[in-house]
Amino acid sequence: MPSPRELWQDYYFLTQEMSKFLVRNEIDLFFELINQRERLQADIDNCEDNYKRTPEGKALLGGAIRLTNQAISHRLQFLLNQAKQQETVSNAYDYGERPVGNRLDRKS
Repeated sequence: MPSPRELWQDYYFLTQEMSKFLVRNEIDLFFELINQRERLQADIDNCEDNYKRTPEGKALLGGAIRLTNQAISHRLQFLLNQAKQQETVSNAYDYGERPVGNRLDRKS
Protein backbone atom coordinates (compact mmCIF):
# COMPACT_ATOMS: atom_id res chain seq x y z
CA MET A 1 0.00 0.00 0.00
CA PRO A 2 1.33 3.45 -0.87
CA SER A 3 2.25 5.89 1.88
CA PRO A 4 -0.20 8.61 2.93
CA ARG A 5 2.09 11.16 1.24
CA GLU A 6 1.86 9.28 -2.06
CA LEU A 7 -1.91 8.93 -1.71
CA TRP A 8 -2.34 12.67 -1.15
CA GLN A 9 -0.03 13.45 -4.07
CA ASP A 10 -2.20 11.19 -6.25
CA TYR A 11 -5.31 12.89 -4.87
CA TYR A 12 -3.88 16.29 -5.81
CA PHE A 13 -2.97 15.04 -9.28
CA LEU A 14 -6.51 13.76 -9.86
CA THR A 15 -7.93 17.06 -8.60
CA GLN A 16 -5.77 19.00 -11.07
CA GLU A 17 -6.82 16.70 -13.91
CA MET A 18 -10.49 17.13 -12.94
CA SER A 19 -10.05 20.88 -13.24
CA LYS A 20 -8.42 20.58 -16.67
CA PHE A 21 -11.13 18.33 -18.09
CA LEU A 22 -13.89 20.51 -16.65
CA VAL A 23 -12.43 23.60 -18.33
CA ARG A 24 -12.36 21.65 -21.62
CA ASN A 25 -16.01 20.64 -21.04
CA GLU A 26 -15.05 16.95 -21.16
CA ILE A 27 -17.68 16.05 -18.62
CA ASP A 28 -17.51 12.25 -19.01
CA LEU A 29 -13.80 12.23 -18.19
CA PHE A 30 -14.42 14.67 -15.35
CA PHE A 31 -16.91 12.26 -13.75
CA GLU A 32 -14.56 9.32 -14.27
CA LEU A 33 -11.87 11.23 -12.39
CA ILE A 34 -14.35 11.99 -9.61
CA ASN A 35 -14.95 8.26 -9.24
CA GLN A 36 -11.22 7.57 -9.15
CA ARG A 37 -10.71 10.29 -6.55
CA GLU A 38 -13.51 8.85 -4.38
CA ARG A 39 -11.82 5.44 -4.44
CA LEU A 40 -8.54 7.09 -3.52
CA GLN A 41 -10.27 8.95 -0.69
CA ALA A 42 -11.45 5.61 0.68
CA ASP A 43 -7.84 4.37 0.67
CA ILE A 44 -6.74 7.53 2.49
CA ASP A 45 -9.50 7.07 5.07
CA ASN A 46 -8.37 3.49 5.70
CA CYS A 47 -4.72 4.29 6.40
CA GLU A 48 -2.88 5.85 9.32
CA ASP A 49 -2.61 9.39 7.99
CA ASN A 50 -0.07 11.51 9.82
CA TYR A 51 0.96 13.25 6.60
CA LYS A 52 -1.82 15.83 6.78
CA ARG A 53 -0.37 17.08 10.09
CA THR A 54 3.06 17.76 8.59
CA PRO A 55 3.93 21.21 7.20
CA GLU A 56 4.11 19.72 3.69
CA GLY A 57 0.76 18.00 4.13
CA LYS A 58 -0.89 21.12 5.51
CA ALA A 59 0.40 23.14 2.57
CA LEU A 60 -0.86 20.59 0.07
CA LEU A 61 -4.28 20.09 1.65
CA GLY A 62 -4.88 23.62 2.90
CA GLY A 63 -3.39 25.34 -0.10
CA ALA A 64 -3.12 23.59 -3.43
CA ILE A 65 -5.97 21.09 -3.11
CA ARG A 66 -8.34 23.60 -1.49
CA LEU A 67 -7.68 26.21 -4.18
CA THR A 68 -8.15 23.72 -6.99
CA ASN A 69 -11.38 22.47 -5.42
CA GLN A 70 -12.63 26.07 -5.20
CA ALA A 71 -11.86 26.62 -8.88
CA ILE A 72 -13.74 23.42 -9.74
CA SER A 73 -16.68 24.52 -7.62
CA HIS A 74 -16.83 27.92 -9.33
CA ARG A 75 -16.66 26.33 -12.77
CA LEU A 76 -19.43 23.86 -11.89
CA GLN A 77 -21.60 26.72 -10.61
CA PHE A 78 -20.99 28.60 -13.87
CA LEU A 79 -21.96 25.55 -15.93
CA LEU A 80 -25.08 25.01 -13.79
CA ASN A 81 -26.17 28.61 -14.27
CA GLN A 82 -25.52 28.35 -17.99
CA ALA A 83 -27.60 25.15 -18.22
CA LYS A 84 -30.45 26.77 -16.28
CA GLN A 85 -30.42 29.73 -18.63
CA GLN A 86 -30.46 27.47 -21.68
CA GLU A 87 -33.35 25.50 -20.20
CA THR A 88 -35.31 28.68 -19.55
CA VAL A 89 -34.85 29.79 -23.15
CA SER A 90 -35.75 26.33 -24.43
CA ASN A 91 -38.87 26.19 -22.27
CA ALA A 92 -40.00 29.57 -23.56
CA TYR A 93 -40.12 28.12 -27.06
CA ASP A 94 -41.44 24.68 -26.09
CA TYR A 95 -44.49 25.85 -24.17
CA GLY A 96 -45.78 28.17 -26.82
CA GLU A 97 -45.36 31.42 -25.03
CA ARG A 98 -46.12 34.31 -27.28
CA PRO A 99 -43.10 35.94 -28.81
CA VAL A 100 -42.36 39.54 -28.06
CA GLY A 101 -44.65 41.75 -30.13
CA ASN A 102 -47.86 40.86 -31.92
CA ARG A 103 -48.57 39.69 -35.41
CA LEU A 104 -49.19 42.69 -37.57
CA ASP A 105 -50.86 40.91 -40.48
CA ARG A 106 -54.06 39.84 -38.79
CA LYS A 107 -57.27 41.68 -39.39
CA SER A 108 -59.15 43.31 -36.55
